[in-house]
Amino acid sequence: MTKKAHTMKRGIALLVGCLVGIPAVTQAAQERKSPLADAPAIRKRFELRDKRVELGVGMSATIGQDFYNALMINLRAGFHFTDWLGLSVSAGVFNITPNWRSSFNDQLNNALGTSCRDPNNATLPVCTGNTAKTSIATDKTPTQANAAAAENRIGQVLLGHLDLIPFTGKFSLFGKLFMNYDVYVLAGAGAVNLVSKGAVNNTYCDTPAGTCRDDLAKPYTGMKLAWDAGVGMHAFANNYFAINIELHDLIFKNNAAGRDVTGSPEVTSADLLWTNNWMVGLNFMFFLPAHVRVSH
Repeated sequence: MTKKAHTMKRGIALLVGCLVGIPAVTQAAQERKSPLADAPAIRKRFELRDKRVELGVGMSATIGQDFYNALMINLRAGFHFTDWLGLSVSAGVFNITPNWRSSFNDQLNNALGTSCRDPNNATLPVCTGNTAKTSIATDKTPTQANAAAAENRIGQVLLGHLDLIPFTGKFSLFGKLFMNYDVYVLAGAGAVNLVSKGAVNNTYCDTPAGTCRDDLAKPYTGMKLAWDAGVGMHAFANNYFAINIELHDLIFKNNAAGRDVTGSPEVTSADLLWTNNWMVGLNFMFFLPAHVRVSH
């Protein structure tokens, strides 16, 4: 046998071996199961919320109220059934800024400062003479005191909601500080206590006739049912302490000015409107137990 024929024979044998062996190798590869096939996406994961209670305190503040904003001491508590589902309650228990006027209220108060219906302005040029608007019939704008007394503000807030945590992860600051975080959405209901500034004096006496009549205004106050929706975030400094930030939208019926808006003789429930009331919160939270479960 020549060298050329011998080389050809070896090539044919190698080709036949490959054709026979490749299917067997392919079948074996298909039958072989990866050791990571049933493994979790993240191993040794810290379950920072699962079966844990969170308790904390902080501050909450309303944003964009019609007349008065509120800065409140806030309490928050919750329990997490799993790492992604929890139930929590929060309470704004004390408004430490009852006289925090909104920018709109400042503008309104300044505009009402020259009302001819205010006895203190009786000597102003615009308030004297036969054409002066000194009666309810000729000038329906309230005085500063009357307007302020009819306005309401948020005094306390009590909310309960379900927390759904779809996003968790870890971030770093300047490559030095590493923190775990979660982002959650919340929905629920609660009560908002609306309070007023003072008693409303609805009686106004026309001049110079001296006849008195009523200028009806009535502050809308008391505990009111509110629906709550919002988003929040925990940033964990360690396994048991976190900084919590929340944004709430409180939806309830209100008449913040306490005045008639429908043209009826008096202020009634028909003057109520659905309103969106935004509130932000910053809380310092402690998670218990301090021991954290670690996934496999």
